[in-house]
Amino acid sequence: MINLKNLLAITDFSESASQAARRAALIALQQNARFDILHVMNYSALLALQNFFGVGSESEARLIADARQQLEQLAAEINAEIGITPTVQVEVGHVLNEVMSATDAVDMLVLGAHGTSPLRDLAIGSLAERLLGKCTLPVLITHQPPRAAYQRVLVAVDFSTHSRAALKMAIGIAPEANITVAHAFEVPFEGKLMLAGATEEHLRRYRSEAQQQALSNVRKMMLEVAEETKNLSQIVEQGDASVFILEHAEDFAIDLIVIGKHGQSLMEELLLGSVTRHVLANAKCDVLVVHA
Repeated sequence: MINLKNLLAITDFSESASQAARRAALIALQQNARFDILHVMNYSALLALQNFFGVGSESEARLIADARQQLEQLAAEINAEIGITPTVQVEVGHVLNEVMSATDAVDMLVLGAHGTSPLRDLAIGSLAERLLGKCTLPVLITHQPPRAAYQRVLVAVDFSTHSRAALKMAIGIAPEANITVAHAFEVPFEGKLMLAGATEEHLRRYRSEAQQQALSNVRKMMLEVAEETKNLSQIVEQGDASVFILEHAEDFAIDLIVIGKHGQSLMEELLLGSVTRHVLANAKCDVLVVHA
C-alpha cells in the first residue's frame, strides 16, 4: 500500500509550474499528506545582477521577498480552489542542488513539463531530466491543467522491479481510476528466423506464443501487486514500447502514464531509459516516473 506523507512541488512561477502545484494539491488532499511548494532563486543569476547592474543586498532581499509573496499568493489560490494550504519555501542557490536538498523528507516530487525558458526545456539537461538522473523519488511531470483526480491511467511494464513499483504507485495515487497495464513485446530472433526461411505460419505461431507468455506475465504481476484487480485491465501488443505507450495513451484519452525509471538492460541502468526518455518528451498527458 502506497502511503504518501509529504509532497513537494517545484515552481518557477510559470503557468506549467502552477498547474503542477495544483495537481500536487489534489494528490495531497486525497492522500491526507503534507504539501510544500519550493521556489529556488538561482544564485548565479543574483550574482550576475550584482556584478553587472550593481544590485545590492537590499535589492536582493526585495527579490526574495517578492518571490515569497508570489508563493503565498499561489498558496492562497490553491487553498480557495482545492481546500488544502501548502507551506512555501524560497531558497537561493543552484536549482538542482537545492531541490535535492529539499527531498530528504519528501515522498514525491511534482513539477511542470515546461518552465519559463522554452529553449532550455527542449535541451537534454532540463530540470526534470536532471532530477530523474539523480533522484530515487517518484517524480510526476505534469502536462495538463488538473481538473479532477486521475480517471484513466496507463502503467507501462517490462516485468522488472521498476515496473512492479510503478504499478503499485499507480494503484496508490489513483485508487478509483481505470488502470491499464500495458506491455509491448518483441519476438526473439524474428529477423534471423525470417532470414533462415521460416514460413509465415511458423512466425505467426511464434508471435502468438510470445504474446500469450507476455499476457501470462502481466496477469501474474497484477495478482502479485494488487489486492483488488477489478479496476485493472491489460493490453499486450508486439512493437516498439515507446510508440505503443504514446499511441495507446492518445487513443484512450489516458490522463496519467506511469513508468519505471529504467528498463532491464545495463545501458538503461546507466542512463535514463530510452523508452522513458521518449515518453517524457512526447506525452500529452501527465507522466509519473517511479524508481524501484
